[in-house]
Amino acid sequence: MENKEKKIRVVIVGGSVAGLTLAHCLGKSNIEYVVLESNCDIAPEVGASIGILTNGARILDQLGIFDDILDVIEPLVKATFWAENGKLIMENESPQIIHDRHGYPISFFDRQVLLEILYNRLGENQDRVYTGKRVVKVEHLPNKVLVHCKDQSVIEGDIVVGADGVRSTVRQEMWRYMESIGMEKEVKEEKGILSSEYSCVFGISAATLGLVPGYCHRTYEKDYSSLTIAGKDSRVFWFLFTKMDRVYAGSEIPRFSDEDMEKHLAQYSEKPITDTIPFSAIYQSAVSKTFLALEEGFHKKWCMDRFVCIGDSAHKMTPNMGQGGNSAIESAASLANHLTQLVRNSSNGGITLEDVKNCLNKFQTARQPRAEGIYTKANALTRLEACATLKNRLMALHALPYLKSYHIDRMTKTLVGAERLEYIPLPPRASNCTMPLHTQSGLPEKDKETPWIRAISTTPLIGCAMAAKSFMGSTMGAFGRI
Repeated sequence: MENKEKKIRVVIVGGSVAGLTLAHCLGKSNIEYVVLESNCDIAPEVGASIGILTNGARILDQLGIFDDILDVIEPLVKATFWAENGKLIMENESPQIIHDRHGYPISFFDRQVLLEILYNRLGENQDRVYTGKRVVKVEHLPNKVLVHCKDQSVIEGDIVVGADGVRSTVRQEMWRYMESIGMEKEVKEEKGILSSEYSCVFGISAATLGLVPGYCHRTYEKDYSSLTIAGKDSRVFWFLFTKMDRVYAGSEIPRFSDEDMEKHLAQYSEKPITDTIPFSAIYQSAVSKTFLALEEGFHKKWCMDRFVCIGDSAHKMTPNMGQGGNSAIESAASLANHLTQLVRNSSNGGITLEDVKNCLNKFQTARQPRAEGIYTKANALTRLEACATLKNRLMALHALPYLKSYHIDRMTKTLVGAERLEYIPLPPRASNCTMPLHTQSGLPEKDKETPWIRAISTTPLIGCAMAAKSFMGSTMGAFGRI
């Protein structure tokens, strides 16, 4: 029997950035939801940080949240790039240029703080968020889903959303459901998508002498790179990316112990953060640190009937480009747009399973091309910064100082396609800038791109360099033969 209610109930599994953002988006559209978080604390101290870039900031501003973020961050204004020997490759004010162009600063701060802001801003709707609810099973019925938790509770809804990370229980249950309806081949392909070639030690440190708030530093060298950001109150956020001995697939992806981390970091203690600050200086003042293999995977199937996945459960990318969290925010907004249309276009007869399927399939079709493009660029950037090939090395260590405007123009064109909430007016910040994301940028069309120019488009957003045509013209032939 079909659901005769015009409105739907969405069960969001995961009190993540993706999950809580979706809760806000649905609440603004008067769509009923509940959030199930497995941890007992909605904002646990796990020592992770997050960067909010223009595409994520605009959505959070639509939700009335971005001012809270401004209170806790030091906007980035300058970027420097260093070689392994401590030689300065380049410095520029590209973070400030991004801010001026698109209306929002690049914001870096504790992920825990963002989760606290998202939760606190729910106000009276906080009672829709349940902690200590570890999902163990999802039953898909013709007219509803039943979400079973470890504590024996059962939550009923019309749609279940997997916002529960790269090792998503909802995705596992979606695969189990797909197998039950004869889609074993598709499931087998999906299970083989996840892989890992690079690892990362990320951490947060207390103030380090010589690091100026609002500055970020990147170091490039063969098989490793680092990113260090000095934030508000001189709090330091850092990442050390390294290539592993091989590419690991699925269940082979390694887990690291504290002993593994200490042994690993010893090799990099004297690597430069700047010409006067070694990595050991920030590591010695670390208040938290974590060692992980960086998983990569872009799933083709984001939805099936009443199941749908967003964030890392759909598109897991490396963090060098800072787009993992921002892409999750975009996916939450896009899903909310489609669910809003589903409800508003429904007849008095209610929303059927076929209606839900059509809605979720439209979401997947509309959102995947942009998400996959960012995923591809983010993972390519990891390899460029670690000088994975000779071409990457030439680009990162030698060509970068000559790139004057090309990359920021490319990134602007990418950002112009960012998702926004279609049922909420754009805030003033989104328009009071030189290049609003919701209008054409007005940038001149470039010449037809060569493969080398396309490679340049994966340079970092923070502090990216730009290509002067005179340089490209004089070097394209030589580099193209490499």
